[in-house]
Amino acid sequence: MLSTNSLGGDKGERRLNNTAVSRFIHITDLHVDPNYVTGATAYSQCHRRPSTAGHSDDSSLTGEFGRPNAKCDSPLSLINATSEYLRREWMGKVDFVMWTGDSGRHDNDAELPRTLDEIIEQNSIAARSMKHAFGATPIIPNVGNNDVSPHNELPGPGHKRARYTFQQLANAWDGLIPLDQISTFHYGGYFARDLGKKLTALSVNTMYWYRANAKVGGCKAKDSPGLAQLAWIRWQIRRARARGRDIIILGHVAPNLDNYRPTCYHGYARTVAQIVPPPGPDSPPLIHAQLFGHSNVDAWAFVGPDANWALPANNTVDTRLWWEKQVDEEDGQFGDLIRGIWSDQQTIQSIEDRDWALMEDDHSPVGPAVPGDFVETLLREYERVVMQTPRHPRLGITTISPSCSTI
Repeated sequence: MLSTNSLGGDKGERRLNNTAVSRFIHITDLHVDPNYVTGATAYSQCHRRPSTAGHSDDSSLTGEFGRPNAKCDSPLSLINATSEYLRREWMGKVDFVMWTGDSGRHDNDAELPRTLDEIIEQNSIAARSMKHAFGATPIIPNVGNNDVSPHNELPGPGHKRARYTFQQLANAWDGLIPLDQISTFHYGGYFARDLGKKLTALSVNTMYWYRANAKVGGCKAKDSPGLAQLAWIRWQIRRARARGRDIIILGHVAPNLDNYRPTCYHGYARTVAQIVPPPGPDSPPLIHAQLFGHSNVDAWAFVGPDANWALPANNTVDTRLWWEKQVDEEDGQFGDLIRGIWSDQQTIQSIEDRDWALMEDDHSPVGPAVPGDFVETLLREYERVVMQTPRHPRLGITTISPSCSTI
């Protein structure tokens, strides 16, 4: 899905108003499929032509650029045509590009199972097409649940499969991750990139919070990969405040209680809904935007922790959690991560598989949540965050596949 900002006019020539700080394009879920065949049947995932000579309903077969309402992915012809359009209409007219993952095709064809090497090549194709479209404009990539193999399965940091996946994705993206962030990305699949003089993008790895990822647990255990990433976000928030910068967060799976394990959702909501350390009276918003893909909707969602996770307004007592204190004081295990990995000083210690199901802390299902009506989910979160918790000092607003791209 491609989203462009509404200020651009036919050729992106209208300028920003005085309150905007940046203009960008959000691209998500390309699902590149080199195996797509024109004239194929939809039930073959657009991979094979009809086997019977008497098939005469050409309207049910795939076209050059795809087929509406079919469970098929993007042919190379569509990727190339889109890249050419973006190059012609938008090159040099945006400040940066947010690419929120899932460039690998779906693994839904039993006769053509995916491999990790194939996924990496599809990410490489997507990266080359965007570099062709946008030239030197910064492009910030992200890991989606279809960018790993098997689908939805990603072990914790340091595991040989996770480390190999991150290394290969970094190679496929070919220079889109800053050199001083490579160690961090090889560790956890997330990284930061400065954009201009006042903005920093945080590309987060939502696989470590995602319910469907049975290879990791929730965010309560001290060695949880999801908790480590929350600590990294808090550390980046502190760095941004000290450097006079603001933040934009991008990820693949949007934060809500259906998608994330409960301790990960509330930990994320608590982290992004507070300013660390407290800002001065004239400070601008620290987190300008949160952008996600995955859900195939164009929507806004409210993000806020339950009352027992939220910080009270005007609080004078230290209510930081143990891991927040470690980050703030650069002490303990997260102090070691700051000095050893996130500051790009040392290599990653290898770990092996562990059975997270035996130590699950939030008793949420190991598999994906039962899919419900997405609109009902948005309304439920609105009522929970906004209507029932009016004393929240801050809350977050998440954009899912947005069509508004000015911040």
